[in-house]
Amino acid sequence: VVRLAAAREIQRPRFEDMKVSLDYGYNTASGVITGTGGNPYLRPYRAWAADLNFEKYFGTKGYVSLQLFAKKLQSYVYRETAAFDYTGLPVVLPPGVTDPDGTLTRPVNGKGGKLYGFEVAGTVPFDIIMPALDGFGLTGGVGYTKTSIKPGVGAASEDLPDYSRWVANGTLFFEKWGFNARASARYRSAFVGQFVGFGGERELRRALAETIVDAQVGYDFQKGSALDGLSLFVQGQNLTDEPFVSVDTGASIQVRNYQSYGRRFMAGFNYRF
Repeated sequence: VVRLAAAREIQRPRFEDMKVSLDYGYNTASGVITGTGGNPYLRPYRAWAADLNFEKYFGTKGYVSLQLFAKKLQSYVYRETAAFDYTGLPVVLPPGVTDPDGTLTRPVNGKGGKLYGFEVAGTVPFDIIMPALDGFGLTGGVGYTKTSIKPGVGAASEDLPDYSRWVANGTLFFEKWGFNARASARYRSAFVGQFVGFGGERELRRALAETIVDAQVGYDFQKGSALDGLSLFVQGQNLTDEPFVSVDTGASIQVRNYQSYGRRFMAGFNYRF
């Protein structure tokens, strides 16, 4: 199966980016008025996008696929610090200071971004390789995404926030005679993420790579059994106790956030009737 798609995409800016309010005051360190705020005149995110998929199916159980994708950003939102005239706004200034000019940091529309990459995915039952492996299989995928934006005139190219260069997941499973067992791993490479900083303002930090390992074992009672319809399972999540760590974008050894949320174990049941 081959699929080709093209689209014109529009997305509303964040609501907090479109707020009309300003927070400002006289900065004694810089000697000017500085402030932060929203921008109610923001235009939506706009992009042209294209996808090309190749899919191959094996009977009713397996498949492999390749997805190619590209996106041309015509408008995106980033925060910019620019000169601002505070004339007419109530500002408390030190004695002898009358200059109403200062700086304001707020969201504005930028241009020239791009995003492209590929994803390989599939599900392979091992019995198509060897009949003795009936019930065993593997499912998962690997994706690569390259992003680039230039926030401001003459600014250096940067990655789009929240996009990892590499992501991968895989699950090895066994399903037969009512038994089911699976072990899964999810990997995400380092990325620039948006975090809530001081005063509720969003700030950029670099989240480090992480690998999460989960597992599950269960049993489904078969037809004819007195417990037909009952399923039992035991799960283990984050078995390697992988922490979530973010660092300062300008200093990779400065840890800003370290969350160790531990392993989780659960047992439960489902019943169909």
